[in-house]
Amino acid sequence: MIDTKFNNQIGFTLLEVMVAIAILAFALSAMVKIAGESSNTLSYLEKKTYGQWVALNQVNEIEAQASWPSPGRSQGNANMAGLDLSWEIEVKDTDVEDLRRLDVAVKQDKDDGQVIYQLTAFIHKP
Repeated sequence: MIDTKFNNQIGFTLLEVMVAIAILAFALSAMVKIAGESSNTLSYLEKKTYGQWVALNQVNEIEAQASWPSPGRSQGNANMAGLDLSWEIEVKDTDVEDLRRLDVAVKQDKDDGQVIYQLTAFIHKP
């Protein structure tokens, strides 16, 4: 007579362990990819927020001067939270005589073609 108590499976087979490791590897690689994308998105949003602040600061400075800006372009640099940004303002006439349009573009680098943040504002003659 054969004793059957040793034929019962006690642990996992090699195939079951390999499948579990493969599933774990896929799940971990997906988590690493998501974490990397989140980090990139956070960096982009941080630059965009600082760009917005720089643009608003430039418009507020023009409004605080209480002088009527003449049409044309001006540019400069600003440091916001350790990030060096370049801004450019284009002042344009509008159909309304006492109103000027301000187009502010903020870039990470002056020679960079990619605009981080763009703002359009209107200023009334003082």
